[in-house]
Amino acid sequence: MNRLFHSLRALAVGFVLLIGLTLPVLAQERLNGAYYGLDEARGLTIQLNGATGRIGAADGSGQEIQGRMQNGSVITDLIFRGKRGTARLTPKGLGLGFIWTPQDGSGDVVYAFKRQGLETPPPPVGFIPEPPQGTRYVEPSRFLASYEFWSPDSVASVYDGIEEQYRALIRLFPAVQTDLIWKLCQSRSAARELGEALRGEGVTCGQIDKRMKEAQKSDAFNRFKRRVHSERADAMLAVECARGIHLAPTCIEAARRTQRAASSLETVKTVLRGI
Repeated sequence: MNRLFHSLRALAVGFVLLIGLTLPVLAQERLNGAYYGLDEARGLTIQLNGATGRIGAADGSGQEIQGRMQNGSVITDLIFRGKRGTARLTPKGLGLGFIWTPQDGSGDVVYAFKRQGLETPPPPVGFIPEPPQGTRYVEPSRFLASYEFWSPDSVASVYDGIEEQYRALIRLFPAVQTDLIWKLCQSRSAARELGEALRGEGVTCGQIDKRMKEAQKSDAFNRFKRRVHSERADAMLAVECARGIHLAPTCIEAARRTQRAASSLETVKTVLRGI
């Protein structure tokens, strides 16, 4: 099922529990607006206002969505592509996932939708598909190239397995760190990883989520993502040099860029203010 989604930061225990309780509410708030189908769902549009809305096709046909909220997802009965069944619509990064379960027992089908007005850049060089559930290690630069396209739980699992020296390098690039923390905030299993990543940043998951939702209403989110992608290229090079992959001339320039990033003294909090 993950294949269809490829084209699509110590905290107290009490705070971690609070995050776990509030994330479903934050997810519910994100289910508003227009979403366009990707890959096999191309040509379909979903318009949502909470648990109600409409799903339509390019020819103008469609039907109303009269759903209910359940654990941050919208659950609704639909007749979809000639079959009766149930759809689960869940916030996924820059859009939503649509899981269709037909009543005839033919099996779940997963579709990906992106939010209207948000850019979806192609995967960068070094990208790898989301690893199998439970994977604990991926080469750090490949993780950087790929995490945007993985589920939050996979990001948390692999991030936890990356050596501290490389996580420290990643933290020097504030926009990348902000984007990564946003992903960790959406995970159900990132308590320890979040504690480390949020330390000294002066923000909470709720504040990050709120700012990201606001930014998605304008081009501010696209500008933020462009900065993330620019910084990510430098972060990947810094990690690869630390692993001895590149020759000295390349790594000298990479060291200069890393030093500039480190000397900026930016934090996740200041990055959010600038979005």
